[in-house]
Amino acid sequence: MAIESKMARGPIGSSSSSKSPRSLWVGIGLLCVVLVASGVFYATRSGSNDLTRLASPVGSSAYQAVFLDNGQVYFGTLDQSSNDRYFLTNVFYLQAGSMGVDAFTNLSLTKLGSEAHGPEDKMQINPDHVLFIETMKADSKVVSAIQDYLSKQR
Repeated sequence: MAIESKMARGPIGSSSSSKSPRSLWVGIGLLCVVLVASGVFYATRSGSNDLTRLASPVGSSAYQAVFLDNGQVYFGTLDQSSNDRYFLTNVFYLQAGSMGVDAFTNLSLTKLGSEAHGPEDKMQINPDHVLFIETMKADSKVVSAIQDYLSKQR
């Protein structure tokens, strides 16, 4: 009988029971960690401000309106020369004042560079603060005002 009971146990070193529930939970935990880590990696690599996914024709010669999260709107030609910045040139913005772009408003179009601190006519814009970009039609009132201003400067 002693021999039969030893034979029923199987080969030396093998376990008679299946895997323990603890090792199953460890495996599930490791799988969850890998899934969360890959999700975080994907989210940081393809953020919502990925410049390549914007539908706006960045780099075209058309004038564009850039709406920022602080309420300011800038007009000009938009370019992207790096992945983390927009560059707006020939920059104009609306300012409350005397003669307006539209007869129904009291807004005037102001050229960047006429301010007291004398900025250059090129603006770097952090895409994290851009709400949206619109390409303006060639016959829009803002584009007409920009072209009038530029023709008087020549």
